[in-house]
Amino acid sequence: MLTPAKKPRRRTALAVAAVLGAALAGLATPGVAAASTERAATVYTLSNSAAGNSVLAFRDLGGVLTPAGSYPTGGLGSGAGLGSQGAVVPADHGRLLLAVNAGSNSVTALRVARDGGLTAVSTAPSGGTDPVSVTVHGDLVYVLDAGSATIAGFRLQHGSLVPLAGSNRALSAGAAGAAEVAFSPDGRRLVVTEKGSNALDTFTVDRHGLASAAARTASAAAVPFGFDFDDRGNAVVSDAAASAVTTYSLASGTARQLSYLPDGGGAACWLVVSHRTDTAYVANAATGTISTYLVRDGALTLTAPVAATVGGHPTDEALGRGDVLYVRDATGNRLQAVRFGAGGAQVVNAPAVLPASAAGVAVAR
Repeated sequence: MLTPAKKPRRRTALAVAAVLGAALAGLATPGVAAASTERAATVYTLSNSAAGNSVLAFRDLGGVLTPAGSYPTGGLGSGAGLGSQGAVVPADHGRLLLAVNAGSNSVTALRVARDGGLTAVSTAPSGGTDPVSVTVHGDLVYVLDAGSATIAGFRLQHGSLVPLAGSNRALSAGAAGAAEVAFSPDGRRLVVTEKGSNALDTFTVDRHGLASAAARTASAAAVPFGFDFDDRGNAVVSDAAASAVTTYSLASGTARQLSYLPDGGGAACWLVVSHRTDTAYVANAATGTISTYLVRDGALTLTAPVAATVGGHPTDEALGRGDVLYVRDATGNRLQAVRFGAGGAQVVNAPAVLPASAAGVAVAR
């Protein structure tokens, strides 16, 4: 079994070529972490039920996902898939969990206990309609309301969500199908993907936490969806229609395309980046596979068109310790844990059946 490598320093082109050569020789897939004996993690997803939204918890104990409780948010779900990334996210160094309530236009903060259990602390109006994604940087929170095509800000104060006066901002003109909002690693930018209008909106955040007006950039390919950031703060975005990934620099306050590369799968929708290994994990919903890319300084290398075959319809992703990838399968209505090693990927399914309306995946680390 491979020992997970320490995060490498910036390499020359020659060194990168050597790593890729080793991969082709069958020694390893660069950037993909080996299976490890990581400590138990708690994985969360939303029921998103219209009768009452709850966070569903699962414990990963020795590679087995075990149901660990259902915790009401105090809000309502939409009763159907959200078509977004970031519906539930950790905050305050894993001591809190933030969850959207798409059916009641609100967002909830829940306290995370040592055993992974949850207690709802506060619920606040989302500032618009149909909240589908939430992001946090320090004590600053922004929620994406897809129905009203707006974002709104909050401060976390002792676990309570306090609306940030004057923070509501409209997405760019003609925005449709907003899929995710996320802070850049330094907290200076907010990015929103719009899968219906094929665009990215970039907002600059000032020292008071207020976002600028939206700066619109047409996406490199149709249906930009889930995204994350590399260590340089470049946005790494999945393009569902082309099943590809595009990177964008945000340095100027707008999104400027850097690199574009298809993954050979179908419907690349959800994407997360490991800052331990510089690996982007992409869920191909149409082909039931996970692809991996090496991402450095905005440059993309497709390391494995099929790093894992999970089957079904993989939607929503989150990374746990040791780069264990947790995926929600919307066909089998189940959570899956994917561990990558020298002998290939190991996929473990949770025994519990999720509601068909379930949305989002998050990990308490």
